[in-house]
Amino acid sequence: MRHLLMSALLVRGGYSLCTLGDNSTGCSWTFCPEGLNAESVVYSGGVGNDISFEHGLVKRFGCKVTLFDPSPTGLATMTRPENRIPQFKFLPVGLAGHCGALRLQEPLHPEEGSWFSNQVAQEGIEVRCLDLATMLVENQHRHADLLKIDIEGAEYGVIEHILKARVPVKQILVEFHDGLLPGIRRSQSLRAMFKLMARGYKLISERSNTLTFVGD
Repeated sequence: MRHLLMSALLVRGGYSLCTLGDNSTGCSWTFCPEGLNAESVVYSGGVGNDISFEHGLVKRFGCKVTLFDPSPTGLATMTRPENRIPQFKFLPVGLAGHCGALRLQEPLHPEEGSWFSNQVAQEGIEVRCLDLATMLVENQHRHADLLKIDIEGAEYGVIEHILKARVPVKQILVEFHDGLLPGIRRSQSLRAMFKLMARGYKLISERSNTLTFVGD
């Protein structure tokens, strides 16, 4: 019922949509393909153990993709031969709402492999992280055409940073982790969603916890 109401009341129609990635592993993403090409600036926060979506962007649009993931799972994924292609630039740092350190806890489901953000826990590992504005500067970009955020609980800080710093991002694909990770409430996701919409972003796709927003 919640998803039906979301689609009926909030999702905006009239946009062309495309879905890429392996749906069987939960790694498919829906987005607006208009304007994407080899010159587009694409950032992907969160590698995990599947980057079929990013491979799809390269194959279909010729995009170059900058990927970020400091977790042991992400590091291992990027060592695979099929992921060492010239269109991928990988940096072993976390995407967060601040620059400094980020604490990650071991995956709740080891076979799936997603390390998750938990700043109050004592266990886990500490990794280096950057905010999006700093990432853009360090990579000599002025904006991002498409930003994918699948960063296991750190997405709320990233969205706050984007809005507060007015970082120019044309399209945001985000997985919210309420109901998926401990300590994350549905109200956090709703608050982030409505803040984006209040800033002019339009919700154009909603699939369970995965949402797509397009800016003006």
